Amino acid sequence: MQDSKLIKNISDLPAKARQRFKVYVNSPYFNQHEKTIVLLDYIYKYLGTNKKKLAREVVFKKLFPGETYSEQLLFNTMSSLKKLLHGFLAQQRYEEQDFVEDLFLLESTYYNNQFDLLKNRAKQLDRKMNKHPYQDAQHYYTQFKYLNVMAYYKNQHEDRNKANLLQQLTDKLDRYFMLEKLRHSCQLTAHEILSNSQFDYSFLDELITYYLKEKDRFEEDTSIHLYYTILMSLRDDDNPAYYQDLKLLLQEQVHRFSPHEQRDLYSYANNYCVRQINKGAQNFQKELFELYQAGLSNELIFTNGLLNEWNYKNITVLGCILGEFEWTEYFLENYKERLPEKPRENSYNYNMAHLNYSKQRYNEALDHLLLVRFSDVTYHLNYNNLLLATYYALGDTEALMSLIDTFRIYVIRNRKMTNNRKKHYTNFLRFAKKITIAKQQPRSYGGPSKEEKFAQLYLQIKQSTNIVNRYWLENTCRSEAGETLEQLLAEENADSSAE
Repeated sequence: MQDSKLIKNISDLPAKARQRFKVYVNSPYFNQHEKTIVLLDYIYKYLGTNKKKLAREVVFKKLFPGETYSEQLLFNTMSSLKKLLHGFLAQQRYEEQDFVEDLFLLESTYYNNQFDLLKNRAKQLDRKMNKHPYQDAQHYYTQFKYLNVMAYYKNQHEDRNKANLLQQLTDKLDRYFMLEKLRHSCQLTAHEILSNSQFDYSFLDELITYYLKEKDRFEEDTSIHLYYTILMSLRDDDNPAYYQDLKLLLQEQVHRFSPHEQRDLYSYANNYCVRQINKGAQNFQKELFELYQAGLSNELIFTNGLLNEWNYKNITVLGCILGEFEWTEYFLENYKERLPEKPRENSYNYNMAHLNYSKQRYNEALDHLLLVRFSDVTYHLNYNNLLLATYYALGDTEALMSLIDTFRIYVIRNRKMTNNRKKHYTNFLRFAKKITIAKQQPRSYGGPSKEEKFAQLYLQIKQSTNIVNRYWLENTCRSEAGETLEQLLAEENADSSAE
């Protein structure tokens, strides 16, 4: 019984919720089965302490003293308690949501013909909605459900000739649908960018066309405009106007959304910066780093108190690029426990490897990399990227060339990567191989020097598109080329000015 789903689900409850569940089970309104009360008290007494006390036979004796052991009888009691747990979780969610009880009460008074009470509660709910601080999906949904009762009540029982509430009802339904369609389309588009997936957006394009045509009608609907802007920044991220508009909206209007939704909105801004950085727009690095620091201080970066492992990685990478080593080490150590338990050690070791690499502690970086386990494609890619850079820094050419070849085969054969993502990685590996060869070639007389080769490689990388790890490629070439690159760039600038 210790390993049963019932025990596990009860164990997963926070302490406060566990106490409330006991009150729920002891309430005669929700439960009139005495054995479930006894069972819960017994589970609470020995939960997480004495496994033998929670053996099925022992529990049965406590519940049914003097009776012959019956697996079915014990199962039935456990099943009843499990149903109560499900009801309790639903009840908790019901109580947590604004307006749900008000709306159910309004509907109940309407269907029970309690019209005086209906009008009284409708006035109360109307005042409550006007004070609601957030313009989110719940805001539109509540207005729609409110009008769904009041429009039909007034149409059937007061004045059939006045249909203005019915018009308002359809308007709120349209806004609720538009907002939810745009919001979920943003999620789908973001997922499509990251994975080898395609989705059917149905009539999203028609909705966008309608919105642009009727934009004046939605001037006060900040949330609709915000999610439209996010969607456009995802669909056309080469156009910075959408991101700038998104940034301004977040600065001025984010208070109109719940803390949970604020986190989602900021993540879209963060992800836009990440995509631009991956394309070589280094000016977004400091901006993204500051967004992350703000997210840590105001808790917007956390979901249910936990820090996403990819945000943990992105913050580390940016801190290293910007030379914020002391702050980054503090961050890695102090926010490790805020990571989800399953990827915690993997994420910590990978990012400590990255920090040590950036501080030129290459052997320490390898020590941490040895502890990383591949949990998905992204970890495999990140691991190989960092291992490649570490081998190059250590001058281990044999290991480096072998890794480049096996890495390339992994990318080509991987079915979970989009063709576009594969192209980014194969381009990176092509240049990594050229850099490795150039590094090992002996100095030749009469031909281009090693520094000149690296300078030319730098220019080729700079002019290339569809490439990951551009920062490492360009910095490596710049470092190896030295003054030769600066002279070449100066000559090119001079030629451009002459023209």
